[in-house]
Amino acid sequence: MRFFLVGLLAFSIASCGLIQREVGYPGGNLGYVADRQALFAKAHEQRVNRFILTLALTAPFVTETVRSSSDAKLTSAAIAELYRTIDQLQKAQPHCALSSDGNKVTLASNCTEANLRSNQQTALDFESLAFVVNKSLYDMLKQGFDNLDLRANVRRILTLEPTELLKVILRARHLVPVLIEYLATYRDVTIIFGQSVVKSCLEQAPKEGSAMHRACGKVDRAFVDLLDRSRDVSGDVAAQERPIRAIYHASHEAINLGLDWALSKELRIALLHKVNRACRKLELLAQVDDQSFKGCAIEWGASAQKNGTQAREIAGQINRIATPIAQNQ
Repeated sequence: MRFFLVGLLAFSIASCGLIQREVGYPGGNLGYVADRQALFAKAHEQRVNRFILTLALTAPFVTETVRSSSDAKLTSAAIAELYRTIDQLQKAQPHCALSSDGNKVTLASNCTEANLRSNQQTALDFESLAFVVNKSLYDMLKQGFDNLDLRANVRRILTLEPTELLKVILRARHLVPVLIEYLATYRDVTIIFGQSVVKSCLEQAPKEGSAMHRACGKVDRAFVDLLDRSRDVSGDVAAQERPIRAIYHASHEAINLGLDWALSKELRIALLHKVNRACRKLELLAQVDDQSFKGCAIEWGASAQKNGTQAREIAGQINRIATPIAQNQ
């Protein structure tokens, strides 16, 4: 008994920081890690946007792990569930949202008894709903590793850092093509993310000479360097070898300085198209054994009606997710 108590005390001390973050940090420990190792999100809308970026980045990767028709069905179901939980979070956020003018915090004027009765899930449930999204994301990634018969620390992969995935893949070299596919998606998502930061900088027009103005200038410069790069390698070799990575770092710096980052509807759609293409690939793989299978792939707009009840539901979810929260209020 004494040994058990000593062990329990040691575990409690070692886990104290983790427990404290689960108790008091937005998104719990995973939110804390994501803020510091992936992308800082200071408000509900930005946290939804971070989930959308993560979905666009990880769904194509998980699709590439599929090896059979049954894998395709399970993976499609996992993506559909992640869509559903993000949509749930998206719908809840505008109701009873908190806002601050820098001095005073107020509750949204729509937080009335009638609104609470008609919307059982509101921004006051955001942490619980975000936990459900995290669980769905975890389950989707775990499905990918199950497809590959790999053991991996999925929570480390959730930081969005490709180096974490590289460590897993290098233990199974036959999976290098999966990694290459993932990194191509990572480059696309990074460029879309960088463009969202450029757009946010233009809309907020930081004061010339300010730290924010300089940070936004670095993002613009990173895109110029990407588009105007030359064949000759000189000067900063590392920067010339990784111009897309430079966009991520510059964008990350602007957000860390307080840029009120947002995703426009157009850029959200660009991200969700990547998920939709992954869903279509899964559908084709599943139809090898089940020609009637309709998964998470949908048509935008009214033509989604052709894909059956599940696809219509997902279509509605995607259209809601693709619409910036500000337009829903």
